[in-house]
Amino acid sequence: MGTTTDYTEEQWHELLFAVQNTMAFVSFANGAKFWEGMKEASASAKFMREQFKGSSSALIRDLASTATTKHEKLNASDPAAMEKQVLDSIAEASKLVADTTPEDLDAYKAFIIGVAESAAEAADGVDESEQTAIDKVKSALI
Repeated sequence: MGTTTDYTEEQWHELLFAVQNTMAFVSFANGAKFWEGMKEASASAKFMREQFKGSSSALIRDLASTATTKHEKLNASDPAAMEKQVLDSIAEASKLVADTTPEDLDAYKAFIIGVAESAAEAADGVDESEQTAIDKVKSALI
């Protein structure tokens, strides 16, 4: 099982931003207003705390303990560019895990999907636009 020590600082940053941008992408998918966005960020943070406490993967525990609900600056004014940026980030991060600590790939995929689903479910359940975003997140994972 991998840990932070298996990754360079730059690689770790890439893994973290994939997690954080996943939450933001799903939140932006339905045009979440301020309070909805806060609920979604809170739900994602709760999911990450649960993973920190209960994941069997040391890599996921390390990610969950260092990830925040802040995200890399995303171009929310250009939804297509933001979507590409986030999905590319997710694909690159999952490839990085596959190449570096392949034994953690399934756990990493489940973690990313869990972050997406927890954000979507937080404010009034999963709507169609959020489900589409989750499906895109899933398809970006290698």
